[in-house]
Amino acid sequence: MTSRVSCSLRTLITALTIVLAASFTGADTEVDADNPGFERLEPGGAIVGWRLAAVASSIGAEFSGATDEMHDGVGSAKLTVRGHGKATAVSDPVALEVGKLYRLSGWIRTEGVVSDPMAKYPTALPACLSMQALPFTMHSSAVGGDSDWTRVDQLFIAVASEDRVELHLGYNGTARGTAWFDDIRIERVEDIAEYIPPETVRWSGDGFRYDDQGWIFIHIEGEPYERGYQYGSLMPDEIAEYIRKLGVLQHKEDPEAGWRTIRFETDALFLRKYDDEYLTEMKGIADGAAGAGGEVWERPIDLRDIVALNSVVDLGQLEDALEVTPNSLTGQAFASPDEELDIEVEQHKCSAFAATGPATKNGDVVFGQIFMWGGFTGVHWNVITDIEPSEGYRLVYQTFPGGIHSGADFYLNSVGIAFGETTVMQTPYEEDSTPQSNRARKAAQYSASIDDVVRILWEKNNGMYTNDWPIADFKTGEVAILLLGTHTKKLWRTSEDMSPFGTPGFLWANNNNRDPEVLKEYVAQPD
Repeated sequence: MTSRVSCSLRTLITALTIVLAASFTGADTEVDADNPGFERLEPGGAIVGWRLAAVASSIGAEFSGATDEMHDGVGSAKLTVRGHGKATAVSDPVALEVGKLYRLSGWIRTEGVVSDPMAKYPTALPACLSMQALPFTMHSSAVGGDSDWTRVDQLFIAVASEDRVELHLGYNGTARGTAWFDDIRIERVEDIAEYIPPETVRWSGDGFRYDDQGWIFIHIEGEPYERGYQYGSLMPDEIAEYIRKLGVLQHKEDPEAGWRTIRFETDALFLRKYDDEYLTEMKGIADGAAGAGGEVWERPIDLRDIVALNSVVDLGQLEDALEVTPNSLTGQAFASPDEELDIEVEQHKCSAFAATGPATKNGDVVFGQIFMWGGFTGVHWNVITDIEPSEGYRLVYQTFPGGIHSGADFYLNSVGIAFGETTVMQTPYEEDSTPQSNRARKAAQYSASIDDVVRILWEKNNGMYTNDWPIADFKTGEVAILLLGTHTKKLWRTSEDMSPFGTPGFLWANNNNRDPEVLKEYVAQPD
């Protein structure tokens, strides 16, 4: 499971969270692309430092310097698409500092520019600017029709040390017409208040929260109870709403009774299995939320509510796990092998990959995952949590309101360890064990290597939420996938085999169990 967020945007979210944890002010400094005013032309009209990079038009496209139309100086760049199509011109590389805030700006004039009005998501755009390393959703405002020179800009966090400016006509779709571009600028923005107005930031001790384009960013730090209290006091309403919706999913006619059932099951099966550190953090979340007015069904939010929130993923797998958990009749053949083959297999939908070396452009690690979740509660998985714990490493993850773990799952820590998951068929439940939510959070907080992640996920494994866990170590460039059953596991890693699945450097996971020993855990007649 994970959200409809591209791996590039996840990188951006992480960078944005970390950079906003510090405040800085000062004068903006320019980091311009070469020939930003398009003043220098080569023989034949080609523009020094710029080139046409992509064209999709049955009639044709043209990119050239123009000396008869400009915003300032003696020239501009002219981009034309004939018929419906799209074209993109790019600059030579621009050096940036990863994690820092920049402003891309420029001037655009258009003549007869019309984008496709029938395009579905993403929306087709007329003329606009963007940075090449950013996802398709991040671009300047667009200019179309017959427009005089119009200034456009975009604030962005640099996600690559070397990037390029892009000039678009028909971005994310198709368009036609002619656009002129001039006076392109990239400047380092030293005052973070330009991106996040200080008056919109909410504080609780050393913790803070801000909202940005539908995402809730929350930073907490310190000892377990202290950081938990910061979290709860900054998100009481969202926690309460998520609890109410989970109650509806459990019992539509009586959501309060449904939530009581979830609380009871959590109390009976999982609450006492959490490490003291995370139980204490959840107690802080509950007290912080209650202290800030967080209520469900006219009572304050309490510890069992928060533990239940964090155990819902385990509980959701419990029914399938119990069906394959051994009992005294296990192993006896009451169905023929042919009958067993007819049993319908549950379909999962998440997928993920970890790539390195020969599979990536620069040989560096690329890590991505998609999250599939029902829309009723899925809209609440918009929380990016940034934790500086008193022990362990700083970590960032996507989660739901009240989540001490991701659940999505997507983690990145300050020593370069990233990991996620995709579900496979559920293996048996191990009662005397630790919830996966506890182990996943612990692995993100205390792992400095792939071996650390494997060890922590495996230790006192309760078997719930059987997954392929893609793992990446950005320090070494190694990637791996851990298939974690209940009593068996399988690890594929590029340090041992660069091509375990026949795709050099590219390790993928999409809900299929690729190890016979783990497969045997949920097959009644494994032979």
